[in-house]
Amino acid sequence: MGMRARITLLALPTLMALTACGAGPSDPTPTPTPTAVVAPVADCMAPGVLHDLGLVPASVEDAEISPTSSSSAEPGSVPDGFVPVSVVVCTADGSLKNASGTWLALTASHREGDLAALVAALQEPSEPRGGTCSSGQAEAPALWLVDALGRALRPTWPTDRCGAPSAEVAEALAELQETDSEKYPVQQTP
Repeated sequence: MGMRARITLLALPTLMALTACGAGPSDPTPTPTPTAVVAPVADCMAPGVLHDLGLVPASVEDAEISPTSSSSAEPGSVPDGFVPVSVVVCTADGSLKNASGTWLALTASHREGDLAALVAALQEPSEPRGGTCSSGQAEAPALWLVDALGRALRPTWPTDRCGAPSAEVAEALAELQETDSEKYPVQQTP
C-alpha cells in the first residue's frame, strides 16, 4: 500500500465524522406547520401554554375552567382571513406572594400597535438546524394574536439554526406598546 493510499484511508473516518456532525435530516424539505386553531379568547393559563412555558396549573380545577382547551392552545400558522389587532404575550415571571403563600407566577402582557412587522416575522420559516450552537438558549414566550372580536390563536414562533426563537419576532414585539399587564399565580412553592 502506497503512502497516498494510507493517508486517504486514515483521513476517511475523520472526514466521515466531520460530515456527520453538521448533517441534518436526509430530507431537506421542511415539515409544513399545522394551522393554528382559533380559540374564543387569549388565555395564558391554558394547559398548553403552561406546558410550553414549563409551568403547571395550580390545580386540576384551574385547568378545567380555562376558557380554551389544551388542543386549541397548540401553536400553528396563522390561517388566511385572521386579522390580528393586538397581541398577548405570556411569560413565566418569577414569583408572586399573597395571603395563601408564594407562587410561581405568569405575566400576561397586552400589546398594541402596527402588527405588520410581527405578522411578517411570524410567517418566516424556521432556519434549517446546523452549525455550532451554545448550550444556553433563550425560551420564547407564548404568544396569542387577537382579532377585533377577541378571538385568539397561538402562532408558531420561527427558530434560528440553533433552535432559538427568531430575533426578528422579538424585535417586532419590542416595537409594540404594552397597554395592560396582569400577573397570575400558577403553582404554590413550598
